[in-house]
Amino acid sequence: MSLYKTQGIVLKSIKLGEADKIITIYTNSRGKISAVAKGIRRMTSKFGSRLEPFTHVDLLVYQGRNLDTVAQAEIISSFKDIRDDLEKVEYGLAMLDLVDKITPDGEKDSQLFEFLLTVLGTLAKIKANFRLLLITFDIQLMSISGFHPSLFNCVVCWRHLSASSSRAKFSCELGGIICMRCNHTVPAGREADVNTIPISSRSIDMLNRLLFMDIEEISGIEIDQKVEEELFKLTQGYVNYHLQVRLKSREYLSKISRKSKAESRKRKNEKLGTKFHF
Repeated sequence: MSLYKTQGIVLKSIKLGEADKIITIYTNSRGKISAVAKGIRRMTSKFGSRLEPFTHVDLLVYQGRNLDTVAQAEIISSFKDIRDDLEKVEYGLAMLDLVDKITPDGEKDSQLFEFLLTVLGTLAKIKANFRLLLITFDIQLMSISGFHPSLFNCVVCWRHLSASSSRAKFSCELGGIICMRCNHTVPAGREADVNTIPISSRSIDMLNRLLFMDIEEISGIEIDQKVEEELFKLTQGYVNYHLQVRLKSREYLSKISRKSKAESRKRKNEKLGTKFHF
């Protein structure tokens, strides 16, 4: 077996036999790989916690016929500030899950590797805007992966959308905005696109800003809650449509979002009730 060195970010692990694990790692030189870490589940394992999700590691790997084997792993960064915060862990795992699902095995993409490193570094540092970071991560990763959205021209008629247009719809199938006129007029021989999501002009502008911004600037962004809710729904819909697989990590975050929205409405109603109580 040949031996190679690489850097990688651990995406996930699954148990294998009584003591081993198969580790999925996104590397800078070989893209996504899967490798066996032998004996990692034993108390005396030489790996310790070096191959846990989020960890940025230096690796020495034996290349096998069907599955590689990790020979050595040294931590570059454990991203401890993510691991120590349950909410950060939840959002971070949603990011790793998407990288795992959207990337093919063995295809090098240095841009994606550096992007993921930057995102994890940002998540470790920030104290708020976790969901906005996920929205930004999703839309930028979709763009890197070949699903760059069209936000200022209707993807059906290609007319430029007016800034004064109060509402339009985003087509997950066509990858961009559909003006209201085209949304109501289905071209001959084509079924209506049911995978459309309403979006306001404010949300379109914010999405475009997030699409091109430096990910490290996310902590300084102020966003209206309604716009954030709209963009979260849109990006989740866009991701789900193109992956066509179940992302369990996203289902949990969607439940949190719905719960938060319900609690916000409840507080608002209680406040109004107190205001008008006689």
